Amino acid sequence: MSGNETTKLSDAIKEKIKLQATFINGLAIGVLLIGTFTPITRVAYDPTVRPEAFVSMVLTAIICFMLGFVLHYYASRHLKGLDQ
Repeated sequence: MSGNETTKLSDAIKEKIKLQATFINGLAIGVLLIGTFTPITRVAYDPTVRPEAFVSMVLTAIICFMLGFVLHYYASRHLKGLDQ
């Protein structure tokens, strides 16, 4: 056997990789929805939001938006393990 040979993954391991990627992608969707769209919706429908709170909500929304995309990217990279 040479060092360049790769072993084939079993179907169970492939399914495990897919489930892990799906879970991470679900977390990404949750972070994106809760952290980004909830504050935007609150600002849109709640006229009593103070300007001081608005700045922190915008920063939180930006952070959650970026975190959601990072998690989604990680999930898609996790699927690269299926190429074996």
